[in-house]
Amino acid sequence: MLAAVGLVEQLVSRWGGLGSFPPAAETAAVPSPSFPLLLIDNLLSWAIWPLLYVGYQYLALRAAQGEEATLGDMLAPFRHPLSVLGAYWLTALITAVGLLLLVIPGIVWSLKFMFAALVAVDKGRTAFDALGESGELTRGHKWPLLGLGAVFVLFFGSLAAVGYFALIENWIHWGLWLFLSLGAQLLFMPWLTAAFAAAYRDLEAARGPVDPEVGT
Repeated sequence: MLAAVGLVEQLVSRWGGLGSFPPAAETAAVPSPSFPLLLIDNLLSWAIWPLLYVGYQYLALRAAQGEEATLGDMLAPFRHPLSVLGAYWLTALITAVGLLLLVIPGIVWSLKFMFAALVAVDKGRTAFDALGESGELTRGHKWPLLGLGAVFVLFFGSLAAVGYFALIENWIHWGLWLFLSLGAQLLFMPWLTAAFAAAYRDLEAARGPVDPEVGT
């Protein structure tokens, strides 16, 4: 089921940025995308795609917890989109600022807040509360999570690098590369997402119940 849902999620995500694809298009006689197309592209890239991505993680979490996972779980972030998007983009912003501060802070902060968006949809937390709870979950577990993140970075970084140079050197048509890239991600993303969800589930179990009066 994760593979099938991942196909939908990847197809939607591929819309974002297609207005400037392939990379060499700016040198060709290709008309500029219209304003409505750019508006849709930005909406998908900044809102719809992140919500579907977090929904995909939530669906994997439900499956990892032994619960009945349905397509409706993927739409769970749309019930409180501001919190989920806030947690998602705040994590991205904090990580970017940290990377500018000698790289190491960015890596540490990305690990610290990596579950923030998932916490927002799973627990119904506000964006800032989700960041705080993610920090509590990952405390003392940075090294194992770094290994999980390294798998993600190495795979997609290598895929992007190979694809970029292949396209620039005209070794492969961009349409074929898009198809191959999508296929590789469909094979890899269900496993990675399940691993991410399992890590979240295990950290939740290790922490134990949280006293609601104490807060997070």
